[in-house]
Amino acid sequence: MIRINRIIAIAAMLVLLLPAAAFANVMEYQLQYEPAGDGVGTLLIVNAVLDPAATLPQEVSIPVPEGATLLWSGEILGGDPGGDPQRATTTSEVDGVQVHTLTLEQSHTAQLELLLSSPSVSGDRLNASVSWTNVGEEIPVTASVIAEAGASDIVIEPARSGDVQTNDVGQTLHPLERKRLAAGESYDIAVSWTRGGVAAGGVDGASSGGLLPYVIGALVVAVAALVVVVTIERTRARRNA
Repeated sequence: MIRINRIIAIAAMLVLLLPAAAFANVMEYQLQYEPAGDGVGTLLIVNAVLDPAATLPQEVSIPVPEGATLLWSGEILGGDPGGDPQRATTTSEVDGVQVHTLTLEQSHTAQLELLLSSPSVSGDRLNASVSWTNVGEEIPVTASVIAEAGASDIVIEPARSGDVQTNDVGQTLHPLERKRLAAGESYDIAVSWTRGGVAAGGVDGASSGGLLPYVIGALVVAVAALVVVVTIERTRARRNA
């Protein structure tokens, strides 16, 4: 009986350690928030970036906001988006937060594409917000917001951390400050702008460099020599494939 109880206790400990191990593999989370969406609602992309030295396959766990609907999950290879392998996820709950876990076999970047509730629109003013909570170990989180073409008087919290980029159709990409989140802490994004006004290229710090595709994460980590590139056009191409 003592031996059986000991085996049960060890098995229970292993179950508890599995989610922690999946979080521990992640070097950084990246958020890309598109409040105006793609005609279907508000979109959020969450990337989980592994240490490039990590051996594959690896399980990766990605928390998602409350009420999010999963549109796509898989690996980002960096070539034709049609070649990005889709991966099934298992869903669990950690400290009240829904978590999707998938296995990376070919790359060190996992991606979830999520549909959130539609933004609030009053007259020509759009307002939207999202809160993403870290339930793993302390980790850096980067974020960006995509404003629709024609947006003006753009207000975003937290503050921008770099130059705004404008693409050929007038959408603007706003990089936000990088944060380190402890377990239980959230990255909160709130946006507001006037729709259908002067092209958003007039926002302070914007440039019309014709950025297509959008680069939401061109992050170089000196220790890991990590460069991650994620694009909204890749997402749309994959969704429409």
